Amino acid sequence: MGNWGDNLDYEAMSIKDHEGRFTINFKKIYMDVDEISQRTLEVTDKHPKDSLLKLWAGAMTGIFIFFIFSYQILFLVTIPFIVFYFIAIFRIAACWISFKYSATQFWLMTILSVPALFAVSRVVQFFIDKFLL
Repeated sequence: MGNWGDNLDYEAMSIKDHEGRFTINFKKIYMDVDEISQRTLEVTDKHPKDSLLKLWAGAMTGIFIFFIFSYQILFLVTIPFIVFYFIAIFRIAACWISFKYSATQFWLMTILSVPALFAVSRVVQFFIDKFLL
């Protein structure tokens, strides 16, 4: 009989198969979270969850980088950027909860990751100070 157009509507296919990307640019994280929340038609155990996890990892990487840069007086400069990433985390959490994923799982991995990233950044700062400066 032929194909009745199931795979011909490319716009519908791109909306259905929208995946987030790993980025540390907080503006792109904000836009991707909004796009995922608006365009996701079908919620499964993996589909928007893996995209949101990529964005979460990007936000955590950005926080880690600014934790490393927050050395002595530079801490005052890096505070606004860290706050932007925390706002991104809250936006990702709101989208995560809207898709009926476990809020406890999200906040547990976030709350455990932030102090761990801070501790690792202090170790990196120590080695930079000790061996490079």
